[in-house]
Amino acid sequence: MVQLTDDQRVFVVTKYLETKSFKTVVDAFRLIYPNRNPPTKSTIWNNVQKYKNHSTSKNLNKETSGSHRTVRTQNNINQVRTLLQNQPDGTSCRRNFIGLSKSSFNRIVREDMKWHPFKIHVRQELLPTDLPRRLNFAQLFVNQSLNQRFLFNVVIGDEASFAMNGTVSTQNVRCYAPQGQSPDFFYDKKNSREKLSVWIGLCGNGAIIGPYFFLQNVNGRKYLDMLNNFAIPNIVQCYQNLQNVWWFQDGAPAHRTRVVIAQLTQSFQHRVVALNQPIEWPPRSPDLTPCDFFLWGWLKNKVYVTPPRNIADLRQRIVFHTNELKRNPNFVINSVRAMRTRANECINKNGGQVEPL
Repeated sequence: MVQLTDDQRVFVVTKYLETKSFKTVVDAFRLIYPNRNPPTKSTIWNNVQKYKNHSTSKNLNKETSGSHRTVRTQNNINQVRTLLQNQPDGTSCRRNFIGLSKSSFNRIVREDMKWHPFKIHVRQELLPTDLPRRLNFAQLFVNQSLNQRFLFNVVIGDEASFAMNGTVSTQNVRCYAPQGQSPDFFYDKKNSREKLSVWIGLCGNGAIIGPYFFLQNVNGRKYLDMLNNFAIPNIVQCYQNLQNVWWFQDGAPAHRTRVVIAQLTQSFQHRVVALNQPIEWPPRSPDLTPCDFFLWGWLKNKVYVTPPRNIADLRQRIVFHTNELKRNPNFVINSVRAMRTRANECINKNGGQVEPL
């Protein structure tokens, strides 16, 4: 219950001593303080008696009433602050090195210090030589983005492996049950090493090309067959022609064979962004492509909610959830547009990592 302020206590006592009427005090209180509930009869009477007995209506128990802190003392708060300032990494509420319980440590950090625990992010290691290449790509991308049609005409393709023994993050899956009645809620990880290699293309107009499944590991010849027989025909169908389409791909070995580069150059001319090309896709840069910072994480979280029964079930799930994404083109459009935001951040960091963003 919110206590009366000192001014409100004085008003209540003064008004009662003038009128000797609880109802008059309540009605007058409503007029003067319309934004809070009026005091009850017992509250008015207690404040009047307090004034008569102690010559004051203020709260005599202030700073002493309620439960006393035995752990969240100023000394412990200072110890936690010193610990986190001098050793911010590797400290947790369970392993806090100063003997506090998990709950006490958490409350000091959150309520007294107003700090928040952040999870560690895993990212791709960059070499010193990568920074100027990333910076050059980011500047070219931002400059091209000044043309409003550029992002619309972008196609970013990539492959990923989906294994039968793949798992989803346990942070993303919950099963609710009454307290003390833990359900049989397990994920039995498969021992099978079977996997599917999947190629998907994200288009700046919101379309998705694929999925395309490679029967075995991807090499230059299989990748070229995919381009000629699947990707390029579907891009033509999506954009009517290839005249303004930009092709983006990473530096996987199958992408860099001479026959593949020759075919891409013939189809997209100078609008090919790839490793070791005039417009270069920088190496070790998954933070700049929506296939890595959006698509594969989203898709695998969907596919592995429960263990796939067999390789056919795994394939069916990939197709099903890719079609689900196709029905939400704004997700794809926004992920492609996010490349510009990340490119700008990469420029601000002189070619450095942009995650977390």
